[in-house]
Amino acid sequence: MKRNLLIALMLAGFVQVISGQDRIITINHDTIDCRITRIARDAVCFDIMTKGVKTSGQLPASEIYSYNIMPSSVQERGTRYTAGIATGRLRLGLNGGSGYILSSTDDAENELIAMGVSGLKAEAYYRDLKTGFSGSADATWVFSFGYGAGIRYRFFNTAAVTEGSFDAGDGINILFCDYRENIFTNYAGVSLFYQEPVGKKEQFSLYSSLSLGMAFYLNMLEFFTDNLVITGNAPGMDGTIGIECRLTPVISAAAEASVFAATLKKIEITDGEQKESVELPEENYENLSRMEFTLGIRFYFGK
Repeated sequence: MKRNLLIALMLAGFVQVISGQDRIITINHDTIDCRITRIARDAVCFDIMTKGVKTSGQLPASEIYSYNIMPSSVQERGTRYTAGIATGRLRLGLNGGSGYILSSTDDAENELIAMGVSGLKAEAYYRDLKTGFSGSADATWVFSFGYGAGIRYRFFNTAAVTEGSFDAGDGINILFCDYRENIFTNYAGVSLFYQEPVGKKEQFSLYSSLSLGMAFYLNMLEFFTDNLVITGNAPGMDGTIGIECRLTPVISAAAEASVFAATLKKIEITDGEQKESVELPEENYENLSRMEFTLGIRFYFGK
């Protein structure tokens, strides 16, 4: 059975090669099976055989989304061309979803317990703090064959609150109060991009990007009557994979997964009056790494 299936697949591939035609896909999702005879800067010329009668025609580049050239004696094997991006087009993206911090919180939980918070509350506190809202925006100039370069911005926010009986530090009083944090992480960097259309009409496409830049950390901490602001910055990296569905020639819907990595080694702490810079010991580096899952929309400009 497996042998018969393998033979069938081989024959199917052989038939496709010997009978394959070139294909033009228009911006309106129409497919033209033909033989491409000439590719000009502003148009594609082709022949269509109908009941043995050859008809010649051409389409302007502004009406073509992509075209494929099958193997022949005068054509490059299996080449795919995407019209409209020989000189480039602008891709703008907006995304929103959720993120999950990847770093361990075991040591932080133990410290919170030592301060006067119960074990269950400390565990729930850091479980809330590890998840949050994520958003991103990017602008990419897409060159020929799906490659591109641009800029990328990411935003992440998470917050948590708990309560406990804390030592006031005077050796006498124990205070019952809230302990809360509100954390923001911003990132901006340059990115490299690649996109590959899939499917017969190439309505879908897979893409990936890699970005390098700087991460900016802000933590607003409330404890007793104190309001502290902790800030810092560090080099960061962002890797993304995703899939797009073309809704119109200009607009696409997208879903993507990404991994962000950055490690904070130095922080500044201020209470509004005094500011202190702190070099963190290696075992207390702040790991900002997280995984994100988001949905979004894409806008394409240019032909």
